[in-house]
Amino acid sequence: MKTLQRPVLMTMLFGLVCGLSFIPLQLILDFWIFRPLTVSLTLWLFAAGYTLLLCLWSRQNLLSVSFPILFLLLTVFLVQSIAAFFYLALACISWIRSGLCYQERRGIKLVIELILGLAGGILIAVFTPGSVFAWALGIWLFFLLQALYFAVFEFESPAIQRKFKQEIDPFERACQKAEDILSI
Repeated sequence: MKTLQRPVLMTMLFGLVCGLSFIPLQLILDFWIFRPLTVSLTLWLFAAGYTLLLCLWSRQNLLSVSFPILFLLLTVFLVQSIAAFFYLALACISWIRSGLCYQERRGIKLVIELILGLAGGILIAVFTPGSVFAWALGIWLFFLLQALYFAVFEFESPAIQRKFKQEIDPFERACQKAEDILSI
């Protein structure tokens, strides 16, 4: 459970799992569904999984993020362009992360979301993935960029926040943070 409360590490690991599972999912789904729908459906599965992680980290109710995810599922079947769906998924992930799960300091978070969203979009646009291997690499690199969000905002779990509120000495707090970083 301690590892699940480290969003930077878990986002990178989740991106690696998504990148590695993209190829088998595409091979399996290509037999039953036509190509643009399979890529969009797979991207939706990854976005839904990432949303579950965001809800776990922020201790949000799943009902609060159900509308964006269900809206994104609907667009899987309505939007026939993979690029358009990808940009909609970027917008939904940003909406869920900064608008629903982590609502404090909205101004600076909006700027960071725009930078990370554009960087992720440019990353996929530059690579212009045409093969499943390029998509797998693009997905992993996208989640590496998304891990920067938590590195910038220094996410702390609620248990660590309670422990720091009880302490008074700032040097002891800095020592504890250094120990937490080194225990990764």
